[in-house]
Amino acid sequence: MEVGVFDHLDRGTVPLDEFYETRLKLMEAYDRNGVHAYYVAEHHSTPLGLAPAPSVFLSAIIQRTKRLRVGTMVYVLPLHHPLRIAEEIAMLDQMSRGRVELGFGRGSVSMELDYYADVIDRIRARNRSLIINLTTGPGGRFVPDENEPRVAAPGRRISISRPERRWRCAVHRSSPASSTGC
Repeated sequence: MEVGVFDHLDRGTVPLDEFYETRLKLMEAYDRNGVHAYYVAEHHSTPLGLAPAPSVFLSAIIQRTKRLRVGTMVYVLPLHHPLRIAEEIAMLDQMSRGRVELGFGRGSVSMELDYYADVIDRIRARNRSLIINLTTGPGGRFVPDENEPRVAAPGRRISISRPERRWRCAVHRSSPASSTGC
C-alpha cells in the first residue's frame, strides 16, 4: 500500500519562516520513512493555505528529498497562463527526476478566485489546450490559440517525463469536468 499526504499549509501562529522550515523538515521525515507522495493545495490571500505558488514550495521539497513524489491538489488553472504553468511543471519534473504528480482544477474558494476575476476568462479557454498537450507524451507541445497574442514561438517544446500516468483533474459540486477547464 502506498501512503500519500495532502496538505493545505494552514496558517498557524509561528513566524512564516519557521512554519515553512518545519514543514520542509517534515517532508524529509516523510522521505526517510517511505511515504509515497506529498500533495499541496494552492490557495490565495486566505489562511486556508500558504502555498500560493505551489511550484516554489515543491521545488524546495525536491531539493531535500530523494524518493518522495510531490504534486498539487490542485494547480488552480484559471489563475495561470498555460505556457507559464507548463514550463514550471516541466522544470520541476526535470529537477525532481520525474517525481512530479499533476493535479489540475478550477479552485474551490470563490473568494480567492474573485481576487483574479479580470484574468480568469482570458485564461480558461487556453488551459483546455494545456491539459491536452501535457498528456500527449514526452515533448508535448503548446500551440497558442490563433486569437490570442503570441507569447512564444508556436510549437515550443515542453519536456515532461511520462505525463500519461501522473495528472488528475479535480471537480467538485455537480460541475462537469469540461466546465472546469479540465
